[in-house]
Amino acid sequence: MHYSPEKKFSPSALQEDVKVLQGVLESHHPGLYWYQSRDEWNRNLQGVYRELNDSLTEFDLRKKLRKLTSSIRCGHTTIQSSRSIQQQNDTAVIRALFPISVKCWKDTMMILGNLDTKDSVLNRGVQILSINGRSAKKIIDTLSEYISGDGFNRTHPDQILSGWGSFGNYYRLYIDTSSQLTFKYIDRQGQEQTVIRSLYLPKKDTTARRPQPSLSRKEKKVQALERIRSLQIDTANRQALMRINSFGENGKLRRFFKKGFELLEQNQITDLILDVRNNGGGRVGNSTALTRYIAKSPFKVADSLYAIRRHSKYGKYIQHNWAIQAMMPLLTKKRKDGLYHFGYFERHRFSPKKKNHFEGRTYILTSGYSFSATTLFINVIKGQSGTTVIGEETGGGAYGNSAWEIPTVVLPNTRIRLKIPLFRMVMNKNLPNSGRGIFPDVEVGATMESIRQNFDNKMRVTQSLIQAARRKGS
Repeated sequence: MHYSPEKKFSPSALQEDVKVLQGVLESHHPGLYWYQSRDEWNRNLQGVYRELNDSLTEFDLRKKLRKLTSSIRCGHTTIQSSRSIQQQNDTAVIRALFPISVKCWKDTMMILGNLDTKDSVLNRGVQILSINGRSAKKIIDTLSEYISGDGFNRTHPDQILSGWGSFGNYYRLYIDTSSQLTFKYIDRQGQEQTVIRSLYLPKKDTTARRPQPSLSRKEKKVQALERIRSLQIDTANRQALMRINSFGENGKLRRFFKKGFELLEQNQITDLILDVRNNGGGRVGNSTALTRYIAKSPFKVADSLYAIRRHSKYGKYIQHNWAIQAMMPLLTKKRKDGLYHFGYFERHRFSPKKKNHFEGRTYILTSGYSFSATTLFINVIKGQSGTTVIGEETGGGAYGNSAWEIPTVVLPNTRIRLKIPLFRMVMNKNLPNSGRGIFPDVEVGATMESIRQNFDNKMRVTQSLIQAARRKGS
């Protein structure tokens, strides 16, 4: 059945959807008032209701709800399009694209690449000052309001906008759909210049191409796994680089860790670089499995882990609610505080691995993408002897987050989807809840020089630290 994105919904239908969203969040979200007061939430919510006095499309409502839910400051609370719109987007013919991808940090915006390879002006390393009269700072601040993140962290939204193609998608969705773009930039001589560009129109390449050899099913699987995790060992320098881009279930991670740390032991590796810059999280069991190979003492995943209720009067809107209802009594127990605690993780201490435990120096690379289960891993390892965290503040909160079980709520009329976490987790109750991520021991971010010369600044600093440690003999 064809579904038109231009279809408009009546004010009463829109209000019903927002009412369901409000009810689910206020009934079940364990961190709704973690980084905002009840009064702030109510003001933001009433602001949305006041704007529902006319018919709106699904996108119009989704835009308002994304801004509303991002004010909760919970990276696991997200708004997604209906499945009908998603399916249409997946099969839509790509016509015009935002021409450039950028790197954003603080108030700075620099070009990473241009779809138009013939453009000799807007190329890598050019600093953008404004687009269509809006300053880089204004654009970054505006778009950040539509990105859900933990607490008051800024590295996470900056990193999201810096993903290839992400900035252009956000810009066209939430700021400006103009087909013509006026860029103000700084040229190589340090002078401010202005140039006008149109959206990029992909054209079919009519030139003859050499046929590419098709990969076998096995080769495709290997490539897919390599995108999730990889290990490079430099036997001559007794150094290794392990990249873990996800703790999800598709990486066969436990087998990878077992074999990988066995190889580190066999090759007598003294320095391990663990790159989790692109790791947005996944299964806690997988992050815990990695932690056991690095941690030097027994550790807990969390000091507290609880839900605020088991049952829901909104169950008909929650996908697979029957499974959640069956699981909650088995895993949680109501305590005197009236909350439903997941006691196993609050009590259990995991022991370090005895076989093939890594005893050398560990360097952990982080960024604003380092999120969720990745912060659990870093939280345990950071501060122990022989471990150095290098990079940027993690996107995931240092004190804790709302996560664990994250069902999908489908709003009744627009079919907009809400992802809502049911458990609140405090990793370390002794830390102040400042609403920030885990800060590195050595802070290293992007620089204008590293972007223009296209080198990995964090890796370069890490190699310097390794050489310094070896000179000291530590």
